[in-house]
Amino acid sequence: MDFTQILNYQNLDRELYNIERQIRSNENKRKAEEMHESMRAAQEKSLQLEKKAGVLLADIEKMKKQFQIQQDKINEFMSKDLSKMSSAEIAKLTTLKDKLSQNLVILDKNLTALAENINAVLAEFNKTIKTFNSAKAQYNASKTAYEKDVESVESKKDELAKKLAVLAKTVDSKLMDAYQKRRHENIFPVIVPLRNNSCGGCHIELPYANISKLESEGILSCEHCRRIIYKD
Repeated sequence: MDFTQILNYQNLDRELYNIERQIRSNENKRKAEEMHESMRAAQEKSLQLEKKAGVLLADIEKMKKQFQIQQDKINEFMSKDLSKMSSAEIAKLTTLKDKLSQNLVILDKNLTALAENINAVLAEFNKTIKTFNSAKAQYNASKTAYEKDVESVESKKDELAKKLAVLAKTVDSKLMDAYQKRRHENIFPVIVPLRNNSCGGCHIELPYANISKLESEGILSCEHCRRIIYKD
């Protein structure tokens, strides 16, 4: 089997493969993806903080109502005419007032703690929003730069694609189909020679039966890396 044309095709395809590889590993692309992930994480965190703030605000409102109830009871007791009460009634009222006052102190401490928590959440929320905005700006800049990088090689890719299309017509269709299938799986090079009874791609030594098959058929698919092996 003559592999001249498919090897010529692969040599030209190598230029296209290298361009595609450079685009895949493009630094601006990597930076844009990193910033996109930062934006996603910041957005998720901001939603969690909003939910936490909502719970804290609801707790504060409940605490304020309890505080007001206790305060109203104290005011009610303070407005009573002690001169019309017995000593036992006054003692009981005093005990109840003291208990209500203690409750107010506890509620006040809880309200203060809740207020500190909500302030901490709001501060973290603001920090998260700044992180999101910064990541968004960097994402937009990196995305624009990446698009320019892609655009700069489009004409070369188109030129190579046209040449490859012409050259593909000179290659056996079954062999070209096998080549393209592996190429789409990002296997490259696709066609490799037999080297010291080993695959010229992954360098794994072939079993004797496979070598015999290669000798008789002139072509073999590597069981390890799936490259097409030929004997030159």
